[in-house]
Amino acid sequence: MKLAGIELPQKISLNNKELTLNGAAIRTKFFIQTYIISLYSETPIRDEKTAIESKVERSLRMQIITPLATSKAVSENIQNGMKEGLGNLYHQQQKPLEEMRSVIEKSGVQYKDTIDIYYSPSGELKLYKNEREIYSNKDGKLFAETIFNMYVGKKPKDSKIKQALLKG
Repeated sequence: MKLAGIELPQKISLNNKELTLNGAAIRTKFFIQTYIISLYSETPIRDEKTAIESKVERSLRMQIITPLATSKAVSENIQNGMKEGLGNLYHQQQKPLEEMRSVIEKSGVQYKDTIDIYYSPSGELKLYKNEREIYSNKDGKLFAETIFNMYVGKKPKDSKIKQALLKG
């Protein structure tokens, strides 16, 4: 599959697991293509419940496609989405969210970088930059559910992206 002139790999390897491309789309903000969002999983995912709550190994991959991206902008985008998605639970998750934000900013995420938000059946959430692990949270179930919900939940950021990610 090719989006924005970029060939997306059919398979990726994270956490010693091979994941297959489930679906992908381009995220646009203010008429600017900002990143390609892809869902990779161990088995095909076609519905929001499986994408959000299942024990299927999966990863949301963001490939930054705008030269305007900075690590601060990427971390703020994730934090704002998480804050909105967590609602009243935000204060309970504020510390790990700040840790993740700090890691993203210190990693120097920018144009042409890839970020993977990986979830394992054990409840662990991992963050990868260009397929190198930069963050791990052993109790990441709520985080993972919130992030996946932002893209494929009942009220996703963009319904066209949701449909594209859940092609299976």
